[in-house]
Amino acid sequence: MLALILTATATATVTTPIPAGLAAYVRDRKLTRYDHALSDLNGDGGPEALVYAWQGREGGRDVNLCGSGGCDLTVLSLTLTGYRVVSTISITRPPIRVLASMSNGWHDLSVLVAGGGIQPGYRARLRFDGKGYPANPSVAPAQAIKGSERGTTVIAAKIR
Repeated sequence: MLALILTATATATVTTPIPAGLAAYVRDRKLTRYDHALSDLNGDGGPEALVYAWQGREGGRDVNLCGSGGCDLTVLSLTLTGYRVVSTISITRPPIRVLASMSNGWHDLSVLVAGGGIQPGYRARLRFDGKGYPANPSVAPAQAIKGSERGTTVIAAKIR
């Protein structure tokens, strides 16, 4: 039964081709295992990129990029010369969601905060402050989400 569930989940996954500029970002940072999503966060008609990285290459070997609280989520904005980092958010866990609500012209994000001594886990809302998103979802100005929020899951939880 579990195999059937895992197969159904795997076949339901849609792989988004990685744009050349984002591929360059991933290559330059030597990421070997990551998830990415493209979403228009600021309503300009072009997609921003969200990169959830958990493994990279260092000294000729793969290294884990995550701690007990989770991994970094990087939000990137496309420019004429490639992607630039808008924010790097530490200790995040999927599901990563783009919420319907907006702050300073950008969609709010939702991440799971758990582990590293945070029990039980909870979902946190990350609001854009005009320059970026909060660097740590476990402290203010990030806020715990109470109840449900409208939005779209862009990076789903995976069995690793």
